[in-house]
Amino acid sequence: MLCIKCHRDVPDAPYCCLCGANQSKPIRNTRKRTNGTGTAFKRGATWTAQRTLYITVDDEGKQHRKYQTKGGFATKRDAILWLENLAQKQKKTAPKLIELWTVYEKTKLPNLSKDKKSAYKKARTRLDSIMGIRIDQLTTMDLQKAVDDSCSTYYTARDCKTLLSHLYEAACADQFVSNNLAKYITLPSLDEKESTPFASEEVQKIWSAYGSGDMIAAAMLVMIYSGMMPGELLALRKDMVDLERCEIIGVGKKTKVRKESALVFADCVKPVLSALMDASPSDKVICRQKDQWYKDYHEAVRSMGIRDLPPYSCRHTTGTEAARLGLNAPTIQKVMRHAKITTSQRYIHLGDDTVRNALNQMDANKNSMTNK
Repeated sequence: MLCIKCHRDVPDAPYCCLCGANQSKPIRNTRKRTNGTGTAFKRGATWTAQRTLYITVDDEGKQHRKYQTKGGFATKRDAILWLENLAQKQKKTAPKLIELWTVYEKTKLPNLSKDKKSAYKKARTRLDSIMGIRIDQLTTMDLQKAVDDSCSTYYTARDCKTLLSHLYEAACADQFVSNNLAKYITLPSLDEKESTPFASEEVQKIWSAYGSGDMIAAAMLVMIYSGMMPGELLALRKDMVDLERCEIIGVGKKTKVRKESALVFADCVKPVLSALMDASPSDKVICRQKDQWYKDYHEAVRSMGIRDLPPYSCRHTTGTEAARLGLNAPTIQKVMRHAKITTSQRYIHLGDDTVRNALNQMDANKNSMTNK
């Protein structure tokens, strides 16, 4: 006869002479869990469920397993049920990027700043070529190509990478994917030129243009003699301005310090700011759309015969001139409305002549001390 356990030919007997199996008692089929579904083992008084997420191989050829573990189950059956539910959840079809974006747009996007909202919406448009693909089917090459084809600058590529990271994090949380592939995207090099302040001779030309009735020159003077950012100027309302106190309240942007600090402007631009307000027919000091104002700005700058620097150079002129006049670091920090002095230092661009004069002044002080 054939043994019911070892399946070898043995003499008829109640027990197998080879393996000892009882021939009158059928063998119970033991349930085995397939590879990838995990295991359960007892740890102390409770049971722990564990499954392998992935395996990596180091330079020496050794395998390293990354586990997902959950303990505290009262019985082995409870631990196995948890593993089965996890496996069943993974069988669900992974969402497309556009589906993840739809959820992100409704839940996370409203909590971001206006600038971030705009940046991520533009990034979503740039990634349109992969938005219809399931996130578990995308590769790092797919992501890199989508970013390279649609982004020509560092910052646009960075926004796309950040948005993809948010979408991958959501998919990882629901265990549709186990890794954030967006972190492997390579960004283009950041070719960021150092901002340049206007020279003293150029500031004089701006004053001359204002004297001829140029309102762009007036706006530039207000920024130079207050440290105001271009975005703050375009958002400035007349009711924020206190001409008597030479202060502007509520126009600060970006940082908490600027939002809470009063913006102080020099007495010399009080009539300039007043002229800007009188020239505007609305409640805003600059009654133009952003794109149009920037276009008018560059045309006006070229007509003044000065360098075509961006509007932000007016703010760098403020920091540089404050340092040239000998204001100490805390005062410059207050003028620029920075939370840290190190930030203010990036707005100070002193030339070699200024440094040389400062060193010569030290020499002059030494001579005066020696003659006493």
